Amino acid sequence: MSHSLPKAITLTMIFEASALNRDEKLGGNMPSIKKLTRFGNRTYTYLSRVAIRHYLFETLYRLNGDDWKPADCIDTSGVVQFDLTKQNILTHAELDAFGYMYTISGEQSLTRKACIGITKAISLETWEGDTQFNANHDLARRCGANPNPVNKEEHHSYYKVSFTIDVEKLGKDEWLIDNYRFNLGILELSFSGKNQVINVTRAQNSSIFHTPNGSITILPLNNKKKAIFKLKDEPKCKRLCQILTVLKNGLIYHSSGECIGIVPKFIIASASKLPIPLFHPFVELGRFDSSVLDNSYLEGSQEKIYVYDPNKLVLTNTEGFCTNWKDFLNHIGLNCEC
Repeated sequence: MSHSLPKAITLTMIFEASALNRDEKLGGNMPSIKKLTRFGNRTYTYLSRVAIRHYLFETLYRLNGDDWKPADCIDTSGVVQFDLTKQNILTHAELDAFGYMYTISGEQSLTRKACIGITKAISLETWEGDTQFNANHDLARRCGANPNPVNKEEHHSYYKVSFTIDVEKLGKDEWLIDNYRFNLGILELSFSGKNQVINVTRAQNSSIFHTPNGSITILPLNNKKKAIFKLKDEPKCKRLCQILTVLKNGLIYHSSGECIGIVPKFIIASASKLPIPLFHPFVELGRFDSSVLDNSYLEGSQEKIYVYDPNKLVLTNTEGFCTNWKDFLNHIGLNCEC
């Protein structure tokens, strides 16, 4: 259970990896890696936010099973989207944490911004044109074929990525609906000709409907109605603990057949008043700009900011910071078995 959860949590990490996110092929036969240029002509590689989101969710699902079961999707006129006729943030943590957009034939849409904000993971060391040459000699030898050579761009580097969690928004959602019906324990929400049917209970004549892990409140709004979804405190804290556990311990990540993984070698995290990656611009290899500690969005004093830096990649001295993960979780109102 929790007491006085913060409004948001910000976390920046550094990890070591090789040639993460593949991009287009060059010359028809050379898989490239995603790159950007800074400081005039320096080339850096990066891992996209979309890829990190995918592997973060896969890790949450693999670790926690049905607590993070994948939400159903549908193909609507060539647009793939989550099926909100069957699910909502109370039934699926994925919709709660990562958001959605559900469009209905170009008319009304139901949207939710992600509670977990993710930056690109950008390398902290420049790419110097490294490539790898491969050929499938073993398989070709078995069938008497000629080997098929492949060149691949490669890069081994430290990468920096930041995550924010909008704790205030986690477990809360609102839908603008046309109408609703309740009969014999069944709540039916109607929006632009679509419906979602939910098993609920309610007190007599109440506008609040209860599910096993939350509630749905129906309020009038002009000529329509608003459905407000709210997750109970206990499952909300459980989801938050599961997200933080994965970020602290590492993400599954595979690229070009390699099991690389994203395992933090440096972390700095804090409660904050807004879901902004406050530490992101202030962390580099061998350098920490302590002026960020004066940012008034940070909640709590320096000893309540968690730092993990066993190899002194960023800080030469962690004195004054919180270096115990469980103490940090307790400070932000969580009792997680991590």
